[in-house]
Amino acid sequence: MEIDPRAVAVIGELAALFPQRLRLVEADATRQDLAMLCPAPRQVVANLPYNVGTPLLVGWLRQAAQWERLTLMFQMEVAERICAAPDTPHYGRLAVLAQWTSVCALVMRIPPGAFSPPPKVYSAVVSLTPHATQPDPALFRAMEQVTAAAFGQRRKMLRGALRPLGGEALLAAAGIGGERRAETLDITEFDRLARCHLARIGGRADG
Repeated sequence: MEIDPRAVAVIGELAALFPQRLRLVEADATRQDLAMLCPAPRQVVANLPYNVGTPLLVGWLRQAAQWERLTLMFQMEVAERICAAPDTPHYGRLAVLAQWTSVCALVMRIPPGAFSPPPKVYSAVVSLTPHATQPDPALFRAMEQVTAAAFGQRRKMLRGALRPLGGEALLAAAGIGGERRAETLDITEFDRLARCHLARIGGRADG
């Protein structure tokens, strides 16, 4: 899938030579449901534009059960955020969503000189292999809400950051101390928070 007409012209030549192996779709990936383009098993392999890489990834994580693997190139900082461990500087909402749904690994670092023209930053390839069991859409939305609130004010204790979602009551239901900060919680603890949040709002996470 490609939207740049210059790249479309080049890839089109390859597609013409290998019509049984390569199909070129000229479209904006942010507006497409890639899972509808081919039958399972499916993989996404992509060099993502820096400005849309994160929203594309989150969209694909929402439908992680559709993918066998995602092999994606990002700006180095984004790749580090995806693979970060708890209580490290890069750990945040993206790490939780990615590692909650997938096994994540940074598999290759790529210097600016590998590109023409060279960017000002390093890039990196991340491999994401979805877990066999995936959250349903309502639970995924609940996790998005919990992580957005928890990491939206990183310097706040969770009792304050999560106040719009129930604060101390939500934390007590999940068995997590309100004095902790978001970056200290592991994926299992965020999973408990998301499930408790979903239970508190009656099994819905629409807002």
